[in-house]
Parts: sequence; C-alpha cells; structure tokens
Amino acid sequence: MGGSCASADAADVGSFNAELLPAVLDLVSGRVRQAVPAASVTTLAVGGPLSAVVTVESEAELQSVRAFLAREGQSVGVLGFGSNVLVSDAGVNSWVITLGSNFRTISSGENGHYTLAGAVSLMSVARKLSGEGLAGLEFAAGIPASVGGAVWMNAGAHGAEIGERVVRVRGVLADGQVYEWSRNELPWSYRSSGLPTGSIVTAVEVRLTAGERDRIAKLCADNLAHRRATQPLSLPSAGSVFKNPAPTTPAGLLLERAGVKGLWSGGAQVSELHANWIVNPEKKARAADVRNLIAECMKRAEENSGVRLQPEVRMWGEW
Repeated sequence: MGGSCASADAADVGSFNAELLPAVLDLVSGRVRQAVPAASVTTLAVGGPLSAVVTVESEAELQSVRAFLAREGQSVGVLGFGSNVLVSDAGVNSWVITLGSNFRTISSGENGHYTLAGAVSLMSVARKLSGEGLAGLEFAAGIPASVGGAVWMNAGAHGAEIGERVVRVRGVLADGQVYEWSRNELPWSYRSSGLPTGSIVTAVEVRLTAGERDRIAKLCADNLAHRRATQPLSLPSAGSVFKNPAPTTPAGLLLERAGVKGLWSGGAQVSELHANWIVNPEKKARAADVRNLIAECMKRAEENSGVRLQPEVRMWGEW
C-alpha cells in the first residue's frame, strides 16, 4: 500500500486563482511554493507542476487557509508523503496543502495512549514504539505513509489495520472547522476510514499495549524484512497500485497469474519482485507511462481472472 498524506482527497482541476496568492502568503507567513514539480514531492517521481503548495505549521493556520480558499471557491488537494499519488504530466491547477514540521510530534498519555500528529512518519513511529515494548503498530514497519494519510485510508499490512488502534481522530474540515471523531463514529472498512471528504487529519490518538520488548521489536523487524524481501522498497513507486479484491484474493497474485511482472511502458515497469507495484527504476518515467501500465494491468487481470481491479493510487489532474 501507499499512504501519502494527512488526508487523501484528489485535487480537482481548474480553480487556482493566482490573485489570491498575497492573501494566502499572509496567512502562512510566506510558506507558499509555486509551480512545484510533482516529481519532487511524490514517491513515484513523476508528474507535472502543482500550481501552489502551501505549508501550514499550526492548526490555526490550516483553519484560516481552508476557510479562506473555501469561501473563494478554490479546489484544494492535500499532500503528505506523496506515496500513493499519481499526478498527471500536465500537473494540477489547484492549491495543495501540506503539513509542516510542527505536525511531526509524538506525545504519550496514560495506559498506552499516544497522540501522533498528522505528519509523523508511520514507519518511524511504528519502529520506535515497538522498540520500546509497545505492541500494536508492528504491522506498519514498512509502510511509507504519514500517520494522517494512513488513518485516512485505514492503512494495513500483515493482517492488521491502523483503524484497530485508533481511539480518536482530530482534523480540519474543508470549510476550516475543527472536528474530532471517536473511533466508533467512523465507518472503518478496507482501505477507508470514512472520514468526510476534504478533511485533513491533524492528530490521532492511538492505544497500544505494553508487552515483551524483545518479542515485539523482533516482530516489527521481521515484518520490515518481509516487505524488503518481497517488495521493491528501494525504487521509486507508489506502493501497492491496486486494492485486494478480497482478503483471500491478493491483487498481486491475480496480476502475477496474468503475467504482468516485468512489463514496461516507457520508463515505468511492473516490478519483477511484486506484480502489484509499478516502479520508476531510472527516474525516467512519465506519469502517462504509469497510467498506461495501470490500464494494462487491469485489462490483463480481468481477462485472466474475471476480476476488475480497483486502483489504490489516487490520480490527480487531467488525463
């Protein structure tokens, strides 16, 4: 899987108004970058320019920016680690919000409760807390996502999902309002938390269980080693491209049976290690190459097994 961000909305196309830049610059103390190549901010390393990337460093800034852009009728994309986003070669004519370094904090509470800010690395925090003898996030040792993005899409691996550990989620809605959800208020499902469209996760409270440090740390390390052995973690990719059609029917198995391993389109390739990963081994691929492989994989899998795979990767821009 790939998890990219503090939330997971695809950016709409066509409502970026450059005349609003001065006002947005004032709201975030100048932290706006224009014409940012998507290849520089996504793990696939492809894609055209993002019109304006706004970095917010506090919940108050995020509220202000979201409320202002909503009032002005502007479309907004949300980008975190960029690990499950495919931006078109034409780019995205939209505002894009990303959470800054102030959203990378971890704080502990009582009885194994931890509050993780939205931009914290899920992989790093899983390894850190597992190493301290806290069980519950061992499955996430190799998932390259921010905590917020992982919660948004209910990221999972090795038979576990992050939603199982969530106590409370805090976020900012599309209109700038702050809201909190308890775990039971959200309709968790496979690769979805059910959070409202447009909301951005700013903090997540999780509940972990104290246990035997060495055993927990070893399980975490074993999970990471398994991912490294079976997935091309060292190459530019977006993680798993397709959702598993059923718990007992991995997309990778259907794709392998369809014979797509090693298939190329331009500079993009279906990984020879894992059929559900598309990689950009020489960083020469175009977004269109990746999109072509996605379409070809879907076609061959359906012809071979009768199952129409659903992309897990979110596609931004015009195709």
